[in-house]
Amino acid sequence: MLKRLDVKKALLGVAVAVLASGGAQPVSAQTRTISDPVGDVRFNAPPFQDIVIAQVTKTERGGFRLVMGMGGPVPGAPPRPRPGVNEIWWVWGFDLDSTTFPRGYPFTPTPAGEVRVEFVVYVGWDGTEFAANAIDRRPLLTGGEAIITPVPFSINGTMVEVDLGTVMGDVPPGAVWNVVTFDWSGPVGSEGANVVDGVDHLEVVP
Repeated sequence: MLKRLDVKKALLGVAVAVLASGGAQPVSAQTRTISDPVGDVRFNAPPFQDIVIAQVTKTERGGFRLVMGMGGPVPGAPPRPRPGVNEIWWVWGFDLDSTTFPRGYPFTPTPAGEVRVEFVVYVGWDGTEFAANAIDRRPLLTGGEAIITPVPFSINGTMVEVDLGTVMGDVPPGAVWNVVTFDWSGPVGSEGANVVDGVDHLEVVP
């Protein structure tokens, strides 16, 4: 246990230093940070799916910069860790309205896909290439389709970063966010979203 705590402190120290020296904004009231224990992944997943720290920063232009620090460097071509895994996702989920539960993409349109987050941002690996998208699920509440917008991203060692810009629009007071890593054992939009690691804490959007 002591060794695990020492590893966590070391990783957190590196992650905080990298986050604080990052390009967009200094750590301030416009930044929210959450951390997660090292080694708490499911399915014996590799460290690059183990969330250590995550951060959302509101930029001077009113957009958002998202960062996730992992327990190990993300490879240039990550091995998909278990048989049947189609994609790996690093995900930020935003609950913009605690009274609504959109059903559908990127999850199944059945009741199992009724998830409280109205806005999902992810960096994904499909076995061939990385991609990052913002998914606005709010239209699902009125019978429409989710709006998918490609967003800029970067991966540097253990750090996964997305420049969300102003794609999400105005964020209402009290909105919260969280992070998770997925293995998709089926196609995106199916019931195959298997949580590998997630932070047991909701943080207010800055």
